[in-house]
Amino acid sequence: MRRIIFFFLVSMVLPRLDAIRAQSFEPATWILEAEDVIRNYGLDADAGGSVYMSGLVQDGKGIRWSDGTIFVPERNENFLARIAADGNVRWVRPGALSVRDYYISIHTVVAQGPYVWTNEGATRGGSIFNTRWNTGELGGILINRYSDAGDSLQATYLAGPVDYNMYDGPAYILGLGGDDAGNTYVAGYYLDTLRLGSGHLLVPYVPAGSDPVRSVFLASYSREGNVRWAHRMVSYTGDDGYLPINDILYEKTPARPSFDVGAAGNTYLGGFFSRGTVFAEGQPDSLRLEESDAVVVSFDATGKLRWLRTASDLGVEADYLAFTDDRFLGPRNTAVPWILSVRDDGELALNWTVGYGSLGIIVTVGDTTFTVPFYSEGGYLDFVTRHAPDGSLRWVRRLTASASGFVELTEIEMDMHGHVYVGGYYYGHQVQIEDTVLTNGTTPGSRNLTGLLVEYDAEGTLARILQVTGPDYSKVTGIMPMPSGELYVAGFAINYRDGPGHIIVGVDTLAVRPGSSKAFLAKYGSVTTARADEYARPVGSLHTAHYPNPFAGAAILTYELPEASHVRLRVYDVLGREMAMLVDEWHSAGAHSVRLDASSWPSGVYLYRLEAGNQVATGSLVRQK
Repeated sequence: MRRIIFFFLVSMVLPRLDAIRAQSFEPATWILEAEDVIRNYGLDADAGGSVYMSGLVQDGKGIRWSDGTIFVPERNENFLARIAADGNVRWVRPGALSVRDYYISIHTVVAQGPYVWTNEGATRGGSIFNTRWNTGELGGILINRYSDAGDSLQATYLAGPVDYNMYDGPAYILGLGGDDAGNTYVAGYYLDTLRLGSGHLLVPYVPAGSDPVRSVFLASYSREGNVRWAHRMVSYTGDDGYLPINDILYEKTPARPSFDVGAAGNTYLGGFFSRGTVFAEGQPDSLRLEESDAVVVSFDATGKLRWLRTASDLGVEADYLAFTDDRFLGPRNTAVPWILSVRDDGELALNWTVGYGSLGIIVTVGDTTFTVPFYSEGGYLDFVTRHAPDGSLRWVRRLTASASGFVELTEIEMDMHGHVYVGGYYYGHQVQIEDTVLTNGTTPGSRNLTGLLVEYDAEGTLARILQVTGPDYSKVTGIMPMPSGELYVAGFAINYRDGPGHIIVGVDTLAVRPGSSKAFLAKYGSVTTARADEYARPVGSLHTAHYPNPFAGAAILTYELPEASHVRLRVYDVLGREMAMLVDEWHSAGAHSVRLDASSWPSGVYLYRLEAGNQVATGSLVRQK
């Protein structure tokens, strides 16, 4: 591994060092490099700190890892790698599919207990012609289950036999997740009749005189690979002359769509759905969307609908000016949550994107308004929101690129302390994040893509920024915060030029050969920011306890505050509903306690959340009658 602290290059590459350095990531604990990897997609880690990363290898080449490992794919160009917590490669496996002449990739990786689940198939984001789907946003057609030793244990196909017509398969998996019980959850699109397993058949919706309409599906498999339940989300409304549009991945190319799964098996799915779309079809609690809208919907582990929230419910209103008639409302011209991340207590982080044209746009989020004026060059506006379990807005933040540029966020994660990490890239010369301006060293009008990672604390305060610059373009494609506070970051850069180049990851420098590509996986410590006093939440300084546990009718919750602060202590059920607000007042430093009377509550697991100043602590209680 070659890693150089390049202070002598700073003035050339990062002209605004004084504005950036104070909030930037310090040197990584380690960086693992992978030469000739042209894309990396999935990233996840297990409880032991081992990291699983997938990607694509440059055609006809192998991977040269910086720890000395060399891997040459046997059947195709995609791979799955396991990297130990010390940064050394444990094993690399080729993908299960062996189709040539098409890009096949392992999109999503989920490390769940003793298994690793992957979603494999056609590459998203490419131009696929002569296909009924008429879109490049294709995902996998295969779910594969590996042991932690890298052995392929089971493959489940959605599209039947794999051949050169795989792009015309009946369905594509876009999202993949797992719960603590070992169940797997998948979300994606289907077009033709989809057989998920014995007794589980999803039929298409075919409007009169047209081809089947692309619809969204959500399904769950047991750890043995058997179908537990399946839902389709299709709109039957087309009486205005426009075909229904249901999208969960529109002009976005992340490793997953707006989809996540909590430890208890609660699933969360965001996107744009046409009016008339039925959720939980055929169930007593089914819900029909009366107007086309951006929504986030949640189901529990058994497939039962928990709730549905529209953009307005989440505090987001987009006045798209040129499109004032609902007949024209679509995913291109209203704010839609294209990426999301959820914590086990139901806290939600969303990345929204809204397109605009020369007439501009006005977006109102809570008490905040974003405005793009008339006669603007068309583009997209990205912003990030964080919400309480009941959907109420906690905060909103926007990233702004330079003139004629744009920001595309493709990754979002939230850790157990409520920090929100967003990643992707910006196009152009520079980007502004709150009061900080990042410049990639190019001149105004640059066409470079520059990788970007931004960390906000639980209150929405800017904590850390990581910029990834490459000779031509670079991206951040994976973010994985660990319970210990450590952070894994993955990305790649491509050098199309003839001359030598470098990839600058924060303050670390990686070399890249002319005409080649390189992926990286970096590990950062739990406290790595230079302004830790101002931005980083003190680790372990907020102490909580509870007794007895399990409890019958009442329990005592205790907490110790390192300093005087305003305290909120709430209790939720496993569906994210607030059951009690125990404390909402100013407390002095020191030990405190409060009694929880749950004598009228049903037996089960309850979660509590303590907020004191800029610190958060959580825990769980079990009531047994």
